[in-house]
Amino acid sequence: MLPEPREALRLWVAGDRVPPLASAEAAGAMVEAARLQGLAGLLDDAVERQPHPWPEEARRRLREMHHGLLARGVAQLDLVRRAQSILARAGVRSIPLKAAAVAEAYYPSVADRPMADVDLLALERWGAATGALRREGFTDVEAADHACAFRDPDTGGILELHHSVCSCPGFYPMDAEGLWARSRPAIGQVERGPSVEDLLIHLSLHAVFQHGLVLSLVQYLDFRRLLEHTQPDPDRLLALAAESRALAPLAVAMAAAKAVVAAPAPNALMEKLRSHVPKAMGRWLEEIAASPLRVVSPAPSSLLRVRWEMAAGRRREWLWRTVAPAPPEAVSFVERVRRAAVRGVALARRWGAEVWASRRRG
Repeated sequence: MLPEPREALRLWVAGDRVPPLASAEAAGAMVEAARLQGLAGLLDDAVERQPHPWPEEARRRLREMHHGLLARGVAQLDLVRRAQSILARAGVRSIPLKAAAVAEAYYPSVADRPMADVDLLALERWGAATGALRREGFTDVEAADHACAFRDPDTGGILELHHSVCSCPGFYPMDAEGLWARSRPAIGQVERGPSVEDLLIHLSLHAVFQHGLVLSLVQYLDFRRLLEHTQPDPDRLLALAAESRALAPLAVAMAAAKAVVAAPAPNALMEKLRSHVPKAMGRWLEEIAASPLRVVSPAPSSLLRVRWEMAAGRRREWLWRTVAPAPPEAVSFVERVRRAAVRGVALARRWGAEVWASRRRG
């Protein structure tokens, strides 16, 4: 009996073969699951290499998706290139985050790493950065505590400009000068990207703190692709994670990626990281190892629980930075308190029901 499509895809990206299919219906379900998990491009190439071809309709759909993803991906990375150029002219250094940082470097084609939007980290002068984009016709879409989304006037694509890698700016402090000094030239549309060690930390913060470990399979595959391509310097990685106070998210993300897609993290590194996994998260990681689909979207997220555990020993600071996140540029104390009051009400509406339900379960 074949596993359900999401599990079959997980086993495949973890190193297994593409599963044989008994029917056109099974192939259609696999194609749809691949689309949702960001794996349609990779699956198209894999199916074409199969000795026993899939049904023609499934292959046609995969080819169409693959071609569309290629066109979209090229346009998205061109958006990153143009945005970096705009910021550079304004005297603002920037590096790509997440998919924008891995698509060209660690995948055969940009079509193989789909992106909902593109993410860019501005390392300085937030007002100058956002002002430069607006003068070029970019329009505001949405603002969060750590980033602002803009719509590209040329393509309609979404650029998420960050001043912090993840929510609660400052909770995981960022050394802008160090990030820039360690960044490296890249070959492709994106001209410069983060070091391998910084990229692993950024991916971990995004996976754990931003999304409570619930990711698509291609987002977990980022860890595997990176580690297969370039092993990080363990001492440097641990030192940088310690400076960012991100050892716990790094440890949890690496363990989860190993469980879900068999990301080949060095055993010596994992042994050193093990002591940084919060106790409650350690138990959860054991459950994930036994049932990896617990953290593959559309699995239910436990974001509040994960952030609470990640903040062990620093929960007062986490609560304060959640309610009153550090602004990217200086504001008065009175203005920050006013913003905190407004945000506190919004967060109470958003999280109150979940907190009350958790207390009742407890």
